[in-house]
Amino acid sequence: LVLLLAFVFITSGCKQQKADEDDTAMRIKDREAIEETVHRANLGFEQGDADLFANAFAEDAVFELDAKAPVFGFDKMSYQGRDDIRKIITDQQEKFRKADPGTLSFDPATLKMYIRNSDERIIILDSKTAQYTSTWMAVIKTNVNIHISAIGRYTNTMEKRDGKWFIVKCVRSE
Repeated sequence: LVLLLAFVFITSGCKQQKADEDDTAMRIKDREAIEETVHRANLGFEQGDADLFANAFAEDAVFELDAKAPVFGFDKMSYQGRDDIRKIITDQQEKFRKADPGTLSFDPATLKMYIRNSDERIIILDSKTAQYTSTWMAVIKTNVNIHISAIGRYTNTMEKRDGKWFIVKCVRSE
């Protein structure tokens, strides 16, 4: 009887340890997927790749600017849905194409933008919901100079849908 009780005790402890290990592995996998989603959004923004940027967002996502008025590069305060969010990039590209090169102080062909995040924090709320926050900085490089264009905070609500993480709400403050 003592041996049977010891066996039951040991095997139940092993099952709990295995469940804890599985939960930890899933949380690590989710964190990596969330980081990859945010990376795709940043890289799409940097490279002017509207699809890469927009596809980091859910079909019904919201992108909001937490400012008093639209800031450089944005036409409005709130974008509703992936197609509208895609316009953040396509509208910027269209404006740039229409700009009179004679009014610019740099060669447009040399324009490069880099988005850098720091103090990133991911809080996994449950198996399908997470919060991502970070400080961001946009650095602009041209043939004339390199300068910090803007700096602020991202607060993203993330959701896992059909096994894939998406940004469902992005609040960008400056």
